[in-house]
Amino acid sequence: MSSCLTSEQRKIIDENRQRALQKLAEKKAQLSPRPTPSHSVKPPSSPSVTSSRSVSQSNYVSKTQTIYKDGRMLPQKTNSFANSSHHKTFKSTPKKVIEAKFILESPSRFLVDVIFNQGLIDLFKTMETKQYDAVTRKWSFSLQEYHKLVKQARVLEPEVKVVPLPSFIVQIFAHKMKTQQQPSSSSSSPTKSAIDLSIIDKCLLESLMPFQLEGVKISIERRGRILLADEMGLGKTLQAISVACYYRNEWPLLIVVPSSVRFDWAQQIRRWVPSLDPQEINVALKGKDSGVSGMVNILSYDLMSKKSNELLTKKFKIVIMDESHFLKNFKSARTKAALPILQNATRVILLTGTPALSRPSELFTQIVGVLQPINFTEYGLRYCDGKKNAWGWDFSGYSNMAELQVFMEEKVMIRRMKKDVLSQLPSKRRQAVLLNPNAIKTDASMKKVSALVEKSTSAERRNLLFQYFQETASAKCSAVCDYITDRVEAGQKFLVFAHHCVMMDAIENHIKNKCKVEYIRIDGKTTSQQRKFYCDQFQKYEDIQLAILSICAANAGLNLTAASLVIFAELFWNPGILVQAEDRVHRIGQMDSVNIHYLVATGTADDFIWPLIQNKLNILGKAGLSKDDFSETDTVLFQNPRQKTILQCFEESFIEESNHDDNSINDDDILDDNAAESDGNLVSVQENGTEKKQGKNEDSKRHQTEITSHFKITTPTKKDHEEVEDFSKEFDDDFDWLTDDVDWNDSSLDDSEPVVKKIKKGL
Repeated sequence: MSSCLTSEQRKIIDENRQRALQKLAEKKAQLSPRPTPSHSVKPPSSPSVTSSRSVSQSNYVSKTQTIYKDGRMLPQKTNSFANSSHHKTFKSTPKKVIEAKFILESPSRFLVDVIFNQGLIDLFKTMETKQYDAVTRKWSFSLQEYHKLVKQARVLEPEVKVVPLPSFIVQIFAHKMKTQQQPSSSSSSPTKSAIDLSIIDKCLLESLMPFQLEGVKISIERRGRILLADEMGLGKTLQAISVACYYRNEWPLLIVVPSSVRFDWAQQIRRWVPSLDPQEINVALKGKDSGVSGMVNILSYDLMSKKSNELLTKKFKIVIMDESHFLKNFKSARTKAALPILQNATRVILLTGTPALSRPSELFTQIVGVLQPINFTEYGLRYCDGKKNAWGWDFSGYSNMAELQVFMEEKVMIRRMKKDVLSQLPSKRRQAVLLNPNAIKTDASMKKVSALVEKSTSAERRNLLFQYFQETASAKCSAVCDYITDRVEAGQKFLVFAHHCVMMDAIENHIKNKCKVEYIRIDGKTTSQQRKFYCDQFQKYEDIQLAILSICAANAGLNLTAASLVIFAELFWNPGILVQAEDRVHRIGQMDSVNIHYLVATGTADDFIWPLIQNKLNILGKAGLSKDDFSETDTVLFQNPRQKTILQCFEESFIEESNHDDNSINDDDILDDNAAESDGNLVSVQENGTEKKQGKNEDSKRHQTEITSHFKITTPTKKDHEEVEDFSKEFDDDFDWLTDDVDWNDSSLDDSEPVVKKIKKGL
């Protein structure tokens, strides 16, 4: 067929073929990484004619072949795996870095927390003080070899990442990291045996229990910079006063406390440091009061914040701060004011039963208050599991708690629990807490009643004293609530006893609106089933922190041993009732020593009821009828020129036998248990077979009318005497019912059947 083609046709075919090959070469040059020659590709020397099949085949082959200058097409070496769309590049994985974490194990040793690494194991075996624990699989060493081991372990980096102890730990324990050939140049602290405590007042020194004496010596051994964190009720106040007295030549003394206990601290100083003139005790109450004028200066945390410049200028060498967990927030104004004062002082004594309420970060400010300043970021990364997120650093966690405990106990804190010293503690400790006089809301009515008591006759006196007692409750409400707030912040379960509804209501409203913690309330309106339910809840759940109880309705038949602190918001003239109320906690099943706090307000009926209680127990003790004694209670008698007169009135009204025989009520008369619903108000009395109804409101109105009549009449008339006498008789019956002992948890009591009690003929 080729012989039929003319020369012209062959020429056209060759030109077309060359153009096609040239296009294929250009296309291949664009796709191939190898450069394509810039000159045109020459056709083969001998022309040939190919069929359409040959051309199509050559086109296919050209896609997988390379064209060279001579026109030859050689097969291109291809890697089918490399050209695959599923090809993945495999990179060599780097070796995992091993972390060797150095941790303080004890005051003299450290351990290394690390997984197996032959290089480290060989290094550990070269240390002289090495110890291996087969259980924990940890190596430990003496602190004297710390620097040597860290230096040699860093030779293994980057395969091994060394995490050393925090710099402040290394600095604080530097004296123990030195070898015997490198003795410490710092002056040694006094040893316990060399401490002479004779400078402390004898009465204070002799009152210290063995563990308290040990705490005082440890504090002095640490040069008077200490965080006393004994559990509540172990006498931190006495220990702090003792340490301060040891450094008395460095006074004046600054004491910063919650506002509710300022006067209680002043009272403790007066009692335990009799060598100090009471006039030298300065209690600052307002911003205009001086905070530096006394030898002992007592301020609240709020006043300290306002007077920070004045206090810094004074340059106190000895500072005591009670409830130091108030400084947990380093951003608060009180903390910013306190830290410079603490760091500039030579002796610092911080007191708290709860150093940290929830997390280790709350300890930081107290640590820097006792020791030199340390970096918070380093502290947070080490002990607060510090993590950086989109909003900054988060230090709300916890980590390395064992090391933190060793550090705190060795250099910062003394902490003993009741279970550790229970054999040295009395089973029950009573303390009278003097409330802030500025928080006592006395009014003209209360003062008038107090004045009338001294001028009244025996028939009028009981009525007036009852009114005086009732108005005392109203006057104390604010101060009592402030004190309870401080106890709630300490996080301990406790009971609060009160007598009047106005006091119980004030406490309940304060707890609900301000403290916002779980609580129970048991008063005369609480049924027997409810009482048992509330008691079980209090015993079972830790989040129920407070029990508000009526002195008269809840002094017997309740088991509340989950608490070990009892607070009496009000006093009661019958000490037997008070002791019974204390024993709701102090009973079988109680594993701790019980602390009893009586909140006492000067200028009120408390001035006279408190000595009255002591006198009554003294009389019963002489007769062998009572083993309880309030005479050793942690308090002092109030110096009031009118105290003796009004106290005599109380004794005549509530101790001596009444000279008035009530013939209308005999031993067969009964009292319905609905009286409990009014919490001390007589509801019904059966008189000569006829029931005489007395509503709570009617009693209150008549009582108020009689009191008002005394304000208007200078010389009582015969009619007035008769009305007062009638009321006194009714109050005798009411009082007898109040002081009677009923086991309200007795399962035999049924709501459907009223409790009946016989009324004694005379008091």
